[in-house]
Amino acid sequence: MKRTVDYSKLKGFNYTQSNCLNDRDFWARYDHSIVDRDLGYAERLHLNSVRIFMDISMYRNDPQHFLSHIKDFVRTAWEHGISTNPILFMGFRFRDDELTWEEMNAAEGLKPLTKTIEDPSCWHIGEEYVDEVIAALKDEPGLLFWDIANEPGYTDRFVTWYDEEFGYLQEFQEAPDLEVLRERQEKTWAIVRHFMKYVKEKDPDHDVGVGNIFIYETEASGTAEIADVIVFHDYSCTRKRLRNILQMAKDLSEKYGKPVLNNEMCCIGRANPYDMAIQMHEEFGIGWFLFELMIGEDSWRRVHGVCYPDGTVRDPSIVAAIMGFYRNRGETAVRSDVNQEDYVNRAVILAKRVTESVRQNNRRDHSRDVEDVLEAAEYAANLLEGGELVPMAYPPTARIEAMRRRKDSTDVQEALDLMYEILETLTRACHVRLPEPYRLS
Repeated sequence: MKRTVDYSKLKGFNYTQSNCLNDRDFWARYDHSIVDRDLGYAERLHLNSVRIFMDISMYRNDPQHFLSHIKDFVRTAWEHGISTNPILFMGFRFRDDELTWEEMNAAEGLKPLTKTIEDPSCWHIGEEYVDEVIAALKDEPGLLFWDIANEPGYTDRFVTWYDEEFGYLQEFQEAPDLEVLRERQEKTWAIVRHFMKYVKEKDPDHDVGVGNIFIYETEASGTAEIADVIVFHDYSCTRKRLRNILQMAKDLSEKYGKPVLNNEMCCIGRANPYDMAIQMHEEFGIGWFLFELMIGEDSWRRVHGVCYPDGTVRDPSIVAAIMGFYRNRGETAVRSDVNQEDYVNRAVILAKRVTESVRQNNRRDHSRDVEDVLEAAEYAANLLEGGELVPMAYPPTARIEAMRRRKDSTDVQEALDLMYEILETLTRACHVRLPEPYRLS
């Protein structure tokens, strides 16, 4: 029976096992207990779908274990109420004599296409892999739809120009031969269209889409007519740019009578913060998959991810946005006054008393000096952080906890320096004058 999906209701995430460097490493080191733990975090966040990266090269390494692992993953996710959107291909490299990635990227001018794309006679190899994956997953209730390939459009060396109408970036490092470029793009899309049709034939019960790099590739690629759901990725840098992209997606949805879905978005290193992207997709009624759930071992951890392996989070505003709560950026927003009950003044008094205490020569027991100073520092730090008066990338309380963890080697003067640095920031923000002897500058 054909599965019906309301794509506008999807609140999903991309996933790689948190102790792995990449997707190939994930399937080679698959660990059910880690997957179960990580997807437990997703369940607590009320996320309802997961996108996983697969490829024929991962299958070839150990077909039996690969198929067993992907089936276990889909079932584990479904136990948490989470459907799975599998990606079948990450590039097309079926032949044994393919150039290495390094050789392809070292080519002069436009990089060459893979020999697989150029040689349709070998596409049956990919079909055999697809047959195995479909056989393993098609009867799983947790299977959502098939994503044929991750960002398959032909791309090359880059320079950037900005399109004023749509607000997106076009990229090429040098002026390309457009005739050759179009020819290679079309050859790439030919294999994508082939596998879209092949998967639809083999599994008519589940929808088929393809994760386009950009929404505006949809018609140029000739995939809109074939797809059951129009899929795109977007990391727009401003609300204006994102609004243009989402409107383009809505227009395509109406034109073709098909749902649209963004199954890759959110990157703090691309000026595409999680709360902005989530809020705007919700406003447009377009389902989304953020990139990604876990802050793990891979190189993307500095700019992607919501949860650490221990269940803590990068930024609570991401969690709030997932839950449908967004920061007030309007005229009704109220600025905090953490000194409303004179607690900033009290923090200054406490710091003065602690400073005098640890410096008294007649005090015999100084074993608690560092602890007392850090307690006063936290008093001030909590006011700063509660009022959002300080950057939270490395919050003052994290610095305090770092000193507490090594308190046996922390010098009391070092602790005092931190306390007064925090106190100076607090008093400046709250327009409270720090007494002369205790000012740092």
